[in-house]
Amino acid sequence: MKPLTNYPVRVFATGAIVLTLLSIPLFWFRFLCQICLPGRIPDDARQVSIQSSGLVPREIEYDPNVVHHSIVAAGMNTKGPFLCLGCIDYFQASLPGGRRSSVFFAESERPNVFLPFFAKPDEKWMYFDKKSGQFVYQYVETQRMPDGSTRRRTGRTVQLYVGPEGISEIPDKKLGRFIHPIVDRSGFDRSPQELRELILYDKKLWCFFKIDFNERTVIRGSELRKDDSHNPIQIGRLSKNTSFLHELRWTPPKIEVLDEGTKITGDSQPTFRSIIQSAHGYDAGPYLLVLDETGRIDLLDKESLEFAGTAGRLPAPETFFRSWGSRNPKGLLGYEVWPLTLRTHFFKDTEEVRVTFGDPSNTFEHPPSRVDRRYLGMFAASLSRDGTAVALIVFNEEGKWRGWRDDTEVTKQVGHHSTTRIRSAKAAFFEAPWAPALTIGKYLAENLHAPILSLASYFTASAFEASAGHRALFILPNSFIAMKGRHHFRNISIAERFTSALLLILPSIILAILLAWRVANDATVVGLSQNAKLCWMIGTIAFGLTAYITYRLTRPKITLVTCANCGNPRRPDMPKCHRCGSKWHVPELTPPTWRVLG
Repeated sequence: MKPLTNYPVRVFATGAIVLTLLSIPLFWFRFLCQICLPGRIPDDARQVSIQSSGLVPREIEYDPNVVHHSIVAAGMNTKGPFLCLGCIDYFQASLPGGRRSSVFFAESERPNVFLPFFAKPDEKWMYFDKKSGQFVYQYVETQRMPDGSTRRRTGRTVQLYVGPEGISEIPDKKLGRFIHPIVDRSGFDRSPQELRELILYDKKLWCFFKIDFNERTVIRGSELRKDDSHNPIQIGRLSKNTSFLHELRWTPPKIEVLDEGTKITGDSQPTFRSIIQSAHGYDAGPYLLVLDETGRIDLLDKESLEFAGTAGRLPAPETFFRSWGSRNPKGLLGYEVWPLTLRTHFFKDTEEVRVTFGDPSNTFEHPPSRVDRRYLGMFAASLSRDGTAVALIVFNEEGKWRGWRDDTEVTKQVGHHSTTRIRSAKAAFFEAPWAPALTIGKYLAENLHAPILSLASYFTASAFEASAGHRALFILPNSFIAMKGRHHFRNISIAERFTSALLLILPSIILAILLAWRVANDATVVGLSQNAKLCWMIGTIAFGLTAYITYRLTRPKITLVTCANCGNPRRPDMPKCHRCGSKWHVPELTPPTWRVLG
């Protein structure tokens, strides 16, 4: 008889293979159901908006000439981008300017030419050299002309090395080294040669830095205490997976205008324009927006590099179980934040003063001599982990929320003359066309998963980043049981919440118990020991269909014979019958005293 020491190794190896091969088709089936559910939401339920945003000064918002008040709007775009959550997302994030890349921008003077990194000396780029711990910034020097325009100085390419201790045109260890910098990327929307100031935060050095490329100085802010409640993860441009969100939009108050010489007729269409000139941007005036790991958004004073208060927080979209979801950036599939700034432009040669939203100064004939910036507030949109709900929220300049919030909803007809509003997080699973079939398919696929892994999904539901949760193979952060484990309900104990979560995988538990009963019966027939039978029963209850398939592949392959004592099938390779314990009697065969020769 072969030694039994190799049997556990063979069982575990087979079980790992079966678990992987079974999880792959179940993953793709769940994934297709998951990406189809948000895609079935009606188009009119994909948008959220807030009329009269509450950020515009009253003298502008309620000007007698205003015919359309300011509007803040956002929406979800979940019909296609889900397919980009795999390796495509990883490679895109690694390209220059991506969130995983240490290259912040790379721009060529030659249009329509793909820029290989560090290709030509006349190109502009910036990257973080992890080996030296310093930023390397190359640009073509320009000079400002008397008319306000800029002109390139031929042949003057500047390359700077930046460390926490200073800036130099040659690499120098005396410049120090950054360890884990987080850079304000909002300035990279402009042309790279216009980048003259950069603010960053180093998570390991615990302080902010302001780099002035004009003066070639590095200003270091105060070091945060280790017991400080601030833990910045993003500064300046606060966004994530914006392809899943229609671009966050802000429309200023508008007035009706009529072009000169145009006759007013019954078919004439009115023309509207902003009451004052406006432009989108991530500028928060004298402040910089800082996103904390908890979802709180703080204001950082650009001059002192000190926190100046709270700007607001990311909104928490509603979930399937009628509870508020996470506002933690890690638990949101996407988000975007826009500050609103009122600028007053003063000109040197004239007494003209122009007030604008944002920075449309590139449209001015002459650059202003002085600009006053007033921070008005911010608005933010968040997309839930499963991509079924968008929440939009507005905070004023003091960081206070005055009830300006909107969530995506579906309008459902009730009777002949009335309608009701259903939150899209619930409607996506049952109210949209074909949604019930997709929901049932997703639920059944989850219940074919190993029960122990479903329980692990319950306890680790909040530990996985939202985008990575859509690529999970064994742990299911987006399953129904994980939804239940991720959100806490008021006036419900932990035991009640856990019991209700077990009800969600009750079909999986029942299936596992039935399979364990079949394994126990078969183990008795093939003569496994009581310890082996108990282990197989526990394993089948824990891993369900995976353990049952593994057992069928690794069970002893022996032809049974009938026991002469009890009449039951018994194993011929064992000295005793495993059913009645009787010994195996083999008749003695006496060889003959003769044999045939030749």
